[in-house]
Amino acid sequence: MVLRKSQRKMNIKAKTVSSHKGNIKKKIQTHNKQVIYHIVRLTENITSGIQVNMR
Repeated sequence: MVLRKSQRKMNIKAKTVSSHKGNIKKKIQTHNKQVIYHIVRLTENITSGIQVNMR
């Protein structure tokens, strides 16, 4: 439930991870790409708000 509240606060719309990179850095205040990737993956698992391209 906590992640859903944070996802709403972040107000992330459907885009690719690369187009969210700058916004996520600002909103969670980190430049660690692994942290950003895991936040994106968790958000994707909870909502349909972010599309993650698997490599």
